[in-house]
Amino acid sequence: MDHSQNLDKFNLKQILMNDTQRKIIAVEGNFNGSQEPAVIVMEKYAFDEAFVLNICNVNTKLTKNIENDVYKSFSCVPPYNDKISSNKIDIIYPATAKHILKFTSQPIYLVQETEEIYQTITLPHILENSFSLQWVYNCLEYKSEKESIKYDTASENAKDDENIGFLLLPDLKWSGKIDELYLLAVVKKRNIKSLRDLTANHLPLLKNILNKGSAAIYKLFGIHLSQLRIFVHYQPSFYHFHVHFTYLMHSPPGINVEKAHLLTTIINNIEMQSNYYQKASLSYVIKESDPLFSIFEEKDILHKAKVFDEKKNV
Repeated sequence: MDHSQNLDKFNLKQILMNDTQRKIIAVEGNFNGSQEPAVIVMEKYAFDEAFVLNICNVNTKLTKNIENDVYKSFSCVPPYNDKISSNKIDIIYPATAKHILKFTSQPIYLVQETEEIYQTITLPHILENSFSLQWVYNCLEYKSEKESIKYDTASENAKDDENIGFLLLPDLKWSGKIDELYLLAVVKKRNIKSLRDLTANHLPLLKNILNKGSAAIYKLFGIHLSQLRIFVHYQPSFYHFHVHFTYLMHSPPGINVEKAHLLTTIINNIEMQSNYYQKASLSYVIKESDPLFSIFEEKDILHKAKVFDEKKNV
């Protein structure tokens, strides 16, 4: 008898794969009365837009997880779950135009940012148009998310903590499941905006984050350094230096090569040349409606990709 359409007859043997990005899980087992193995692949449907709109108009229960400045994170349990089970919902309120832009789907372009472009165009734009850092300062001053802190260098009475110290906090994108681990090391030093500011003077800080951050994660979650993806974004979403820690088996947004720079590579580059990130050309993507895009387009920067001399150093 074919029981393959009756999942209540299925006996689970093992989980083969759980893809946290694609929301797919594959399991092995067999059906009652048969020794032949069976593989079942389950995938969550994409959100139906009309249904999501309906969710916002019904008595949906929200359980608050994090609240800091304009950022709030909830677990969402709809009054019925035939189509959607419990989900994580992040709310930004009041949202700025930059918040709206960040989450808007639109064409993107690759920028090759030289030292000159950074100093004359990007940096002035950053200084005038960055997101508020109040939520970061709330964390550093223990005014918000104190209960969410996974590790604090101050707990070890670290010397020179203001220069090499950091807090290890959950990223808003983290669901709380270990196989989707996503933490941020937020530095206590307040004058480092991004990768562009790093020099040899920051090597003790970077190495402290790498060593103590990974050690704390192993102690808390049993995930080894070799199972972690530790990286820095450029451009970052906010201009207070921070480092991302994610589980290597998890593929969250923002790990692509035009966005993420491995912390170990950053350390190696600075050890070779102290001002590497002030001099280097860095590539990143930019959205079409970003005000910086208009500036780049006006100056024809987007179409002036760096061309290397094929005969040089040959």
